[in-house]
Amino acid sequence: MDIALNILPVFLVIFLGAGAKRLAFFPDIFVKGANRLVFYIGIPALLFIKLSSAPFHETFDINLALISSLSVFIVWLFSLVFVRLKLFSTLGSASAASFVQTSMHGNIGYIGFAVVFYSLGNNGLSIASFLAPFIIIPQNILSVLSFNIHSATKRKKIKSFITMLKSIFLNPIIISALFGIAFSFFGLKLPNFLDRFLEIVSGMALPMALLIIGASLSMSAMSNSLYWLFSSSLLKLLFLPGLGVVLLHNAGVHPFPIEVAAILLGAPTATVSVIMSSEMEGDVKFASTAVTLSTLLSLFSLSLWSYLIGFCINQIF
Repeated sequence: MDIALNILPVFLVIFLGAGAKRLAFFPDIFVKGANRLVFYIGIPALLFIKLSSAPFHETFDINLALISSLSVFIVWLFSLVFVRLKLFSTLGSASAASFVQTSMHGNIGYIGFAVVFYSLGNNGLSIASFLAPFIIIPQNILSVLSFNIHSATKRKKIKSFITMLKSIFLNPIIISALFGIAFSFFGLKLPNFLDRFLEIVSGMALPMALLIIGASLSMSAMSNSLYWLFSSSLLKLLFLPGLGVVLLHNAGVHPFPIEVAAILLGAPTATVSVIMSSEMEGDVKFASTAVTLSTLLSLFSLSLWSYLIGFCINQIF
């Protein structure tokens, strides 16, 4: 119960954002501008501050990073096979690509970091900051490959490849994480006035991100493909973090980093999935609904993982 209560405030802010949007406090133009502010400035500043100040050799765990990346890859392969089997119903190529993407592409920058920070504190966020690039980069590459596999035209495949490169090398979260890791590894420091500036800017990142997520939720896009939507949420919220937890435990990783990894791996489907589906001729309606459904369900799934890891691993294993 205490764990659920620690995570609940994060979702109350999300619901506040949804209510504010419904009451016209957040017009579309504000949501769009605020989203860009958080994505390009707020979250990168937060990541850099946490990473650059964290002791590299005490915080970074290569097993944690590589196994988390492997978990994403395995779930991606599983979702491809799942679509090919055509159980119960068949998906069109556009919907299939979006299904595969939404099954493993999580909202780490907005929801993952917020849940880690507000439930596990600064130590958890430092570990999450080191781990995030090792999940975000595979997610972006595999998301683009998902659309590529289901693409019928060479032109779209070339467009997908260019989009993949842009999503990696121009992603401000990845860039700031790499700079933060470099500062941590070499023990570099910013001038005090710049460090303080980034601290102030980073303070807006997580609350604003949660409000934006809430303002972006919409049940009006509910699709008829409920079986595939719930399957996507099941893979993203339960199967992916569950696989990561098992592999990490077997590798001897400490329970606290495992809990951080479970939260990042179990973060609900990323809102960027909708944008990528639009750009790459996927099923925008399916992606939009998957984001909303997985976000709502993640309140329970994230509480479950935190409970299981926090109270069971030490006792059972």
